[in-house]
Amino acid sequence: MDKYVLLIILNMPFVIFGFIKAFSMYGKGILRRGGLIARLFFWALISFCLIFAQQIYNFLSNNKLTNSPPLSLADVLLTTGVIFCLFLSMRAYSKIDNLENRVTDLHEKLSIELSNKNK
Repeated sequence: MDKYVLLIILNMPFVIFGFIKAFSMYGKGILRRGGLIARLFFWALISFCLIFAQQIYNFLSNNKLTNSPPLSLADVLLTTGVIFCLFLSMRAYSKIDNLENRVTDLHEKLSIELSNKNK
């Protein structure tokens, strides 16, 4: 099996899940339009690079912009690990952002309760 095909097979589930997660968060109102566009652009860029990885490498190699050998199995696994880490960091960012919004809402409600109590 071609290593570039293996690269796509291993990583496209993360990209597809990233797209689905962005749309579901937008549908639930967690993401605004700008956040949705940014996430979709991010995952589209990764999928573009995955699909055209061989052509990108050939371009870099032909123009003497890289000295590295063609993709090895270790490169495929390392790239998959990096994309998985990006996926996890996007997920962690979403959770942190959600918790930050909840804390802000709770702080606002608590401030209103305390100000009403003091009157």
